Amino acid sequence: MRKLLILVLPLVVAGCQLVEDKDDAALNAASGWAEAYFNCDYQEAGKYATEESGKWLRFAASNTTDDDLQVLQQAGGVQVTADEYFTVANDTLRQVTLHVSNFLATGTLGQPARIADRGTFVVTLVNRNGKWKVRMEGLPRNERQSRD
Repeated sequence: MRKLLILVLPLVVAGCQLVEDKDDAALNAASGWAEAYFNCDYQEAGKYATEESGKWLRFAASNTTDDDLQVLQQAGGVQVTADEYFTVANDTLRQVTLHVSNFLATGTLGQPARIADRGTFVVTLVNRNGKWKVRMEGLPRNERQSRD
């Protein structure tokens, strides 16, 4: 029994490490995407996104003006924290909660963009060929509810 335990224990520890590494990779991919996306670096965000997400990145880029970029630059950039995730359906999907500060919040049509203090966004990641990619099914929506 003791010999069996000595043989099995390293396998269990290695398996836990693989799961932990996989989750860290998902959180890192989500953070990298968010840093790029919310800093309006859509080309860089595309490196962290699925191929079919490209249409949403192009849409966001086409609706970002030079004035928006100046407002963002004056604010000093965004801060992103990816602090939680959960597995969806199987081992190839994750949903990650992102907390973003100092991001560009676009107003209604004709209104100038402004810097939002903070927001919460949930993104879905898929594992493709061993890499985690953000799957955009639209533009990110702030999950944080206003107090109004």
